[in-house]
Amino acid sequence: MATAFSPTERMRLARKTSSIDQLSKQFRQQVAALTGEQEQAFSTYQAGVKEKMAPFESALAQYQTKDFPAYEAATEAYKSRLKAYEAQLAEIRANPTVKAIGTYTERVPRWGLFGLAGYTNETRTYEYDEPRPLPSFTETAPAAPAAPARPEIAAFSDEPFQARRAVLEQGLQRELGERRSARLAAVSRRSRNMLAGA
Repeated sequence: MATAFSPTERMRLARKTSSIDQLSKQFRQQVAALTGEQEQAFSTYQAGVKEKMAPFESALAQYQTKDFPAYEAATEAYKSRLKAYEAQLAEIRANPTVKAIGTYTERVPRWGLFGLAGYTNETRTYEYDEPRPLPSFTETAPAAPAAPARPEIAAFSDEPFQARRAVLEQGLQRELGERRSARLAAVSRRSRNMLAGA
């Protein structure tokens, strides 16, 4: 069954509803303004991050496209030279000596007369094993280029905005609570008046 309200009760209910609607509308506007401020602060933060990261990104691009490939090429060349040197050492270990021919002078009697006709100096050759010289390898491995250091960037903090939002919510809750308590107080006063008049 539908309850019929008197015109004054309808106005009072409309006032209550409109004041709550007005409060919620005001709260939504404040939250929307706060959200806009937060988005603006975040976009400013992102622009600052992009500005700080620009030199790092260009240095990283150079490191990845020029410095590190050059280092890898130098390392490969060094490894190939080292491998060739190790192959020479392995061959020297397998054959540590080489045949060499030396000469000496020998005093020989002339015409085979046991030195009665005098002596002559003859150069004679001989074979001997000579140790092979060890090759030297004085190269050092190329040093790796230093990678660019990433700049320290603090994370975006939305705590101030959350704190302001909490204050707005508390204000709305407090205002709604005050209005409810005022309504209850008015109802209890009215009921007291009705009882007093009886």
